[in-house]
Amino acid sequence: MDKLSSLLGRYTFGARVFFNGDFCAASQFHEDGRTGHLHLVRKGPVVFAHAHGEVVRIEEPAMMFYPRGMSHRLEVPAGASATLLCATIAFEDGSANPLMRVFPDYMYLPLRELEPVRHTLDLLFAEASRARQGHEFVLDRLCDVLMIQVIRHQFDTGQLNAGMLAGLADQQLARVLDAMHARPHASWQVQSLASLACMSRTAFTEHFRNVLGMPPIEYLTRWRISLACQLLRKGLPVKVVSAQVGYGSQPAFTRAFTENVGMSPRQWLREREDTVLPA
Repeated sequence: MDKLSSLLGRYTFGARVFFNGDFCAASQFHEDGRTGHLHLVRKGPVVFAHAHGEVVRIEEPAMMFYPRGMSHRLEVPAGASATLLCATIAFEDGSANPLMRVFPDYMYLPLRELEPVRHTLDLLFAEASRARQGHEFVLDRLCDVLMIQVIRHQFDTGQLNAGMLAGLADQQLARVLDAMHARPHASWQVQSLASLACMSRTAFTEHFRNVLGMPPIEYLTRWRISLACQLLRKGLPVKVVSAQVGYGSQPAFTRAFTENVGMSPRQWLREREDTVLPA
């Protein structure tokens, strides 16, 4: 079995369509830690506003996917009308499902860039256009297929973390990654991680580097900083974030963050506040 099939077989999810049709109002979506949101814009304009200030305006057919259900507001400008198909994506075990964390906070993909999944989109939109027996069930399953194909497309084009996907598909390393992802604040050492993998320290370090492309502690640091960015965007104080991602002191966290990101947490936040995505 290939690595992606192994991964998808181990970490499951399911789609449920909750809106399909013309839309001319606004809706607010809140993060619950368990459910993602998929929005297929068949016809714009649609504006997606994020809590930390970013705005994405969509005019052409496109997909917006929030794997962790990041809080956002979907709005159609006054006097306009859009056509949407929206679904929840429920990951088994919620935030404990590592597949949920493979993705960025959100994915914006114009449908013209998804030619490899064009046939599925055509089937999905054809089914969405007319209600027949089993209509809802077919829409849900086609959304499942679409998400798998999008994951494959992003994997093939290098848009997803190939190393993480390979690690999650590896039975020994999956246990280690699951533990690091679930408890980033723990005092992990190479030996304790090797024990989780039921491997010697030397064999584990070599295997981890071969599959993930970096040593275990470097991966752990990058994972912690990635989580820190998410927490900072939510407005948590730097001191609180440093503790939640496993640093004993704020200065230690600031040093690690600066080494990995190129600027301090506060500088990074200021730059994010000044950034607005192009229309």
